[in-house]
Amino acid sequence: NPVVVIGIGGGKTIDTTKAVADLLKIPLIVAPTSASTDAPTIALSVMYSEEGEHLCARNYIKNPDIVLMDSQIIAEAPPRFLVAGMADALSTVFEARANARSDSKNYISGGYRGTRTGIAVAEACYNELIKNGVSALKAAEKHVVNEALEIIIEVNSLMSGLGVENNGCSGAHSICEGISILPEDKKTFHGEKVGFGVIC
Repeated sequence: NPVVVIGIGGGKTIDTTKAVADLLKIPLIVAPTSASTDAPTIALSVMYSEEGEHLCARNYIKNPDIVLMDSQIIAEAPPRFLVAGMADALSTVFEARANARSDSKNYISGGYRGTRTGIAVAEACYNELIKNGVSALKAAEKHVVNEALEIIIEVNSLMSGLGVENNGCSGAHSICEGISILPEDKKTFHGEKVGFGVIC
């Protein structure tokens, strides 16, 4: 019998390995090859139909046991992945604010009231994106690692994940989910659709 699940790849691969590890009740190690979502750190998987339409989110009782990210591997990925991750992370603060105002539940163990710490993480996520996003993208375009890229890898993968779990999602992700029924959706990344949702 397997004793551990290891997921290497992008968001859909990592979400799949989270589901497998949960079904088998064994530890999970994830090694993302891009910083395009917060999938590596959160305790849920987004479920899609065979046609690619958003179905639901599947929540788990625990987060991945180990997350290993090699900054140089992230730098070698197409820069579009990093930008998609920044757009996904950008939604964190706006959705956190909306959920705080409506006193909506977060994603921890079926939903609790959000915390000030969660809001602080979401605000820090936004501030780091504004401060370091452009420099990180320039580094990714040259496939080099600089301090800004290191920070944005953390923002896209960890800070956004902490912000989402502790505050929940709202309108930007709802728009993303709705777009998934369109044929054009197959050409876009999750974060790109979420970024469009932020603008809406």
